[in-house]
Amino acid sequence: MNTIVRFIVRYQFFLLFLVLEAISFWMLGKHTYYQNSKFEDAYRVMSGHANQCISNATSYFSLKDVNDNLAQENLELKNRLAMLNAKYDALSNLLYDTLVSPGHNYTLARVVNNSVNKQYNYITLNVGAKNGICKEMGVITSQGIVGVVVGVSNHFCTVISLLNVDLKISAKLKSTNHFGSLFWNGTNYREVVLTDIPQHANINLGDTIVTSGYSSIFPADIELGTVSSIDSKDSNFHSLTVKLFLDFKQLNTVWAVSHKFENEQGKLESMLNN
Repeated sequence: MNTIVRFIVRYQFFLLFLVLEAISFWMLGKHTYYQNSKFEDAYRVMSGHANQCISNATSYFSLKDVNDNLAQENLELKNRLAMLNAKYDALSNLLYDTLVSPGHNYTLARVVNNSVNKQYNYITLNVGAKNGICKEMGVITSQGIVGVVVGVSNHFCTVISLLNVDLKISAKLKSTNHFGSLFWNGTNYREVVLTDIPQHANINLGDTIVTSGYSSIFPADIELGTVSSIDSKDSNFHSLTVKLFLDFKQLNTVWAVSHKFENEQGKLESMLNN
């Protein structure tokens, strides 16, 4: 209390000035129509600016929920599109043709652990056996493939990343359908290598590389990246450097892909191999 009294005594003239100034502005605005309208205009401007700042801050902090909702809606649309395509094929062909039907289901997942700076990179997702996740399911995003599920617990799964020197997938040139083996050579996390492309294939820088669909893990024609360089040292095959569309350092929401006819296809192919 003594401190407050001393403060008031010390700054009494300044405080008196502020009080009188406030009274003057109040009387000026209260008794003069023109000044009153100006004060109201200024108040509305400041109030609107403050409300806008509050609204922007609230929108910013709600972005996570918005992104989660959009990802969920995207997942539902993918599954609905797959169902509609399947019905269309069934009606148009009377027989269900596994070559043209989507034949895939999608499960939304979030990345909880990720690495890009090792030779053997792995990713952990927040879905597991209780979400229908199994080993050897593919994992994709809207910008390309992420990897293949190699370990599953009740609530989590581990994925061997495309940025792992042990993983190879089948990919092809979108323009010519020439296919080869795509893998990461352990150097640049934004680039992979596509080998075994025949020398007679017509290749141009900037050509798009997509999944071939020759395995039950990934759907066909998922765009992966573009050709950034061509190595023709081998007399029989090209080796292409592919710049990925997907930035693994920004990986967040993904989809785990399951093939409806994987068991049927696998049994038939194993019989042929035997």
